[in-house]
Amino acid sequence: MGDHMSSINHQRRRVLKSGLSIGIGSLVTSRIGFAESESLHFLDATEQAKLIKTGQVSVLEMVMSAIERIELLNPKLNAVVTKSFEQAIDIAKSNPTNGPFAGVPYLVKDLLDQKGVRTTSGSRMFANRIANRNSSNVQAAFDMGLISLGKTNTPEFGLTGTTESLLLGTAKNPWNLFHNTGGSSGGSAAAVASGMVAIASASDGGGSIRVPASCCGIFGLKPSIYRTIDDAQPNRPIDLSVRFVHTRSVRDSATALYHMQTIDPSGRLPKIPMQIIPNSKKLKIALLTSNMLGNEADSDVKDSIENTAALCEELGHDIEIIEPFIDGERFIDSFITMWAHGARTIITLAEENFGRTETVLNELLEPWTLGLGKWFDNLPDGQVEKALERLQEDSLKSNQIFNAYDMLLSPVVQTTAPKNGDMAPDIPYDKLLERSVNFITFTPLANVTGDPAMSIPLGWSPSGLPIGSHFHASLGKEQQLLELALQLEEARPWKDNWPS
Repeated sequence: MGDHMSSINHQRRRVLKSGLSIGIGSLVTSRIGFAESESLHFLDATEQAKLIKTGQVSVLEMVMSAIERIELLNPKLNAVVTKSFEQAIDIAKSNPTNGPFAGVPYLVKDLLDQKGVRTTSGSRMFANRIANRNSSNVQAAFDMGLISLGKTNTPEFGLTGTTESLLLGTAKNPWNLFHNTGGSSGGSAAAVASGMVAIASASDGGGSIRVPASCCGIFGLKPSIYRTIDDAQPNRPIDLSVRFVHTRSVRDSATALYHMQTIDPSGRLPKIPMQIIPNSKKLKIALLTSNMLGNEADSDVKDSIENTAALCEELGHDIEIIEPFIDGERFIDSFITMWAHGARTIITLAEENFGRTETVLNELLEPWTLGLGKWFDNLPDGQVEKALERLQEDSLKSNQIFNAYDMLLSPVVQTTAPKNGDMAPDIPYDKLLERSVNFITFTPLANVTGDPAMSIPLGWSPSGLPIGSHFHASLGKEQQLLELALQLEEARPWKDNWPS
């Protein structure tokens, strides 16, 4: 412990000497002390907001403390790829008071726009693009009082299951720097897991909230499609993505969901209440430990999920083991078709704006993006429509599961967090495709159905890597998921589990 504190103090002295510190010593440590400043990072956003509201900590002190934490840890983690410290300090000086998270530090995933700040989407094609507006989901976060300190790492256009790009580099897992954060919201997950911020933006088109949450040991809820305030519109049937947040506590996600939700006039998405309490009902939960291809998760992961099932039984829930219920190979082929269609759209944009030569495209886009586009180009005509039809059939089969069960419990991914480089975007296409399919097999179904799902940090491998438990409920049932998450959080708390 003495060596650890000595290292922290050494790093802090280095930060205080930098121009970006802008008087951190006087703004933070003189009033609340360095130990207390450090302890701010171990609080959730709800508690940070309470300290600000009650006057125990000023907004400026909270923001400067988070900046100090980022400067200390980011050189090792590469979670934050663009900083907006000066913008954040200006907002903090105005002492904002509106919103449930007034004055709480935040970070924005680099797939989303923050006005006046670079948005690269992890791609060299947009390396110098400055946003002229806030994405609607980003604005919704700001309306809750959150203050952005910058942008978080993401792979090129969110197209890989790890957070590694040729432009932004590798986001490293706080629990083991040789392992990845998962993708595509890996920078946000690493930032929350390491205490840079208590809440950060995330998005999910195939598991991109839940996979990094599992890899980094935090809470990650993917809401129902079109639940949250978002630029995506219901008339875009190919868009499988949702935008939301990463948090450490369930209550932070519950509060964010209440304030970020849109009102669905069709009534398919019942309104999320302001107050959600731990579950007290007996639930019937289906347990699935093998993916839709019939392959069992790695032993560490399977053991962890079975332990979660046992915990649910201890809490009074019924657990019933089920077998895969859709054709895994057909589902994966259809999902990749949709994924590759998105890559083809990106390539077309590059061709129209920069030229069609192979040299130009190789300079702008990564091998994985180009490989997906080439794979799509080789498909027969009508494959998108065919894939959509098949995925709709799989959605109907999934709905039948929820006629018999309240929710589905499974692993989030087949393994613990992969090593850095194992799924890098410049690995040969066929090899990376195989590794991606073998890693991410449980989460895409909820994107296809539009259902809500979550990763809860309940397990750990013998080597100390986090293992999330994946719960998938039917459309509009976020409240039920959050109620169970609160119950599990009380039964097996994770708030004191931190990377050393």
